[in-house]
Amino acid sequence: MSKWPLMRLGDVCEINPPKQQMLDMFEGKEVSFVSMSSVDENGNINVSDIRPFSDVSNGYSYFIENDVLFAKITPCMENGKGAIARGLKNGIGVGSTEFHILRANEEKITSEWIYRFLSLPRIRKLAEKNMIGSAGQKRVPKSFLENVKIPLPPLNVQKNITNILDKTQEIIDGYKKQLAELDNLIRAVFYEMFGDPLINDKGWVTVLLKEVLLNIKYGTSTPPNFSDTGYKFIRATNIKNGRIVEEDMKFISGEEGLKFKKCRIYENEMIIVRSGVNAGDTCVITSEYSGHYAGYDLILTFDQYKVDPVFVNELFNTNYMDIVIKPLTRRAAQPHLNLEQVQTLRIILPPLDLQNKFTDIVTKIEEQKTLVKQAITESEHLFNSLMSEYFD
Repeated sequence: MSKWPLMRLGDVCEINPPKQQMLDMFEGKEVSFVSMSSVDENGNINVSDIRPFSDVSNGYSYFIENDVLFAKITPCMENGKGAIARGLKNGIGVGSTEFHILRANEEKITSEWIYRFLSLPRIRKLAEKNMIGSAGQKRVPKSFLENVKIPLPPLNVQKNITNILDKTQEIIDGYKKQLAELDNLIRAVFYEMFGDPLINDKGWVTVLLKEVLLNIKYGTSTPPNFSDTGYKFIRATNIKNGRIVEEDMKFISGEEGLKFKKCRIYENEMIIVRSGVNAGDTCVITSEYSGHYAGYDLILTFDQYKVDPVFVNELFNTNYMDIVIKPLTRRAAQPHLNLEQVQTLRIILPPLDLQNKFTDIVTKIEEQKTLVKQAITESEHLFNSLMSEYFD
């Protein structure tokens, strides 16, 4: 039970204020135009689109500085699309009608408190259950927002709590920025040591990929029966930016694994996603995933007397990915790569000792990334604990 009184959200804010009452404020001025894509996952509005109001006066929603935007359409609502409107040109904005607009009664509630409340997973799930409309175009109705109950501490308490949450989010964002900078550092080191792999400005020997392979094989095209625990089964969605990610990882039992022996993976092999929207994405198998399984992909085993797998993986994730690999995946039906295309990729081949030196640097950077990821996990756990304490 909440430690504070519960109020209908519709009693402490105005939801979807009438456009007519804002026309005088908007007429003849430039406004910020905010599309769904302008709002990121952290609730920031990335606005660079300034337009005359006369160009966007029809067919859009109107809002002002400090209004809360809440996406009402699937899947934007489920993905947490929402923001506090800030940094608007002339303090006014026009945007997608797929946003509900919530204007706080400043004598009772802050915009920050509304935004944090609406970002709660349980509120998102409740909103999803109350969606109306056809299966493909369900929306959160205004009536749901009007009637949902929000805990309402005094204004000074609201401000103190949201300030704590904002500071915690800033720490998380800082760690995420640090993680991105470490990824950029790996690429910068690659270019410094090996130059541009497309123009080969350092004049390295070049070879076809098949010349440095011991084996290349297809994974399965048949999905296994997944289990709650067991061996990890790496799918295309678990491969991002040249690394394996744990998000939505699936598992198979040892017995099930016997049916997919060819999909078993080992340290220093490389996976290339062969079909779907992720076709062409790659990763190297680290010791953590050795002995587990991968499906639906190409699995490459390298001759490590000729080439370092980490070097090849990082090479593929430079501009080589966008200019060479991704274009090969384009098909009329769906993106796809085949074995022959992969084997005939031409790559630079610097001296092996230089490749190994690069891998040592990557290993040290990855160790730093592991520490940063741990800090992110701990900070996110703190943030979620605070949200639960204050709003549940």
